[in-house]
Amino acid sequence: MYRNLLVLAFAGAISACSLDGSALDSGNDEGVGTGEQPLVGEEQPTDVPDEPSTGAASSVDVFGADLNADLRMNEVIYDPDTDELLLNNIPFDGDDGEYARDAAGTAGLASAGSGFGAYRNTSGQAEYYAVFRRSDNAYSQVVTAGTDRYITFGFGGAAALRLDGTGALPNANQSYVFNGEYAGVRTILDEDSGTSIQYVAGTAQIDVDIEDFDTVGAVEGLIVDRRFFDANGVQVAGLNDVDYIALHTAQINFDDWTISSSTATVRPQLGQREMNGSWEGLFAGPNGEEVAGIIVVEGDGPVGIDPTTGDYIVREVRETGGFVATR
Repeated sequence: MYRNLLVLAFAGAISACSLDGSALDSGNDEGVGTGEQPLVGEEQPTDVPDEPSTGAASSVDVFGADLNADLRMNEVIYDPDTDELLLNNIPFDGDDGEYARDAAGTAGLASAGSGFGAYRNTSGQAEYYAVFRRSDNAYSQVVTAGTDRYITFGFGGAAALRLDGTGALPNANQSYVFNGEYAGVRTILDEDSGTSIQYVAGTAQIDVDIEDFDTVGAVEGLIVDRRFFDANGVQVAGLNDVDYIALHTAQINFDDWTISSSTATVRPQLGQREMNGSWEGLFAGPNGEEVAGIIVVEGDGPVGIDPTTGDYIVREVRETGGFVATR
């Protein structure tokens, strides 16, 4: 029998030395969920349009700095011809911020049925790990990144980007269900062995009600079918469906069809402690065919199974993930 997880704990600022003896601490000891929460004190749109505009494209991006100050990435460029990413404003990831597909990590995600790819920076003093997916219709894309350079969670990024359409859903008096994929990068802190990286893949279901609440709508969802992989794409045994992520109810900004930030909770299947954070997103496509979003959670989470005792190995984890779903 597996024992319950340890008590939830957010990472504070701690100090230690890198391989070359210099202190490597990203310096931010704030927890996640520091973005504005949607149900408190935000300006409300006055009306939901009966006939939303579905004309020209409206480029809108959602970045992880709204949820966690260490997620500094502020621009994403993807070249489908070379299958390379350029991620801006992440320190020590190379002069060009260039990321190439990592075959082993991608194969691991694919073994879980995921269409996300794993990427790594091609130069720089730090090694960064990223997951990326452009939707099948190319209406939206998401990317998240993290590093094992620091003894705190360190720097990284998360973004959901609208590539086409205004995101406006066609019927203001209807509810919708979106289904799709999720993937993320997990930064794991271990005082004994140092910081490490895992990938996670899963499925997403997002429920949307435009009509209620009256002027702001409602969006909520679940991330389930979670599978975990090490940095080389090897599946971590014993963690299948160990938990799921609940995306608490958020509001819609009908001016730009974005989803305001709300709480995200990692809920264990077997009674372990929860991890907590925030999520936000946007709609994309000429008729709101897609929804894309980012999730950031922190706390004590399972990272493997102790081969001797059969207990969960529990460490401090920051998971930075993204989802793309279609209706």
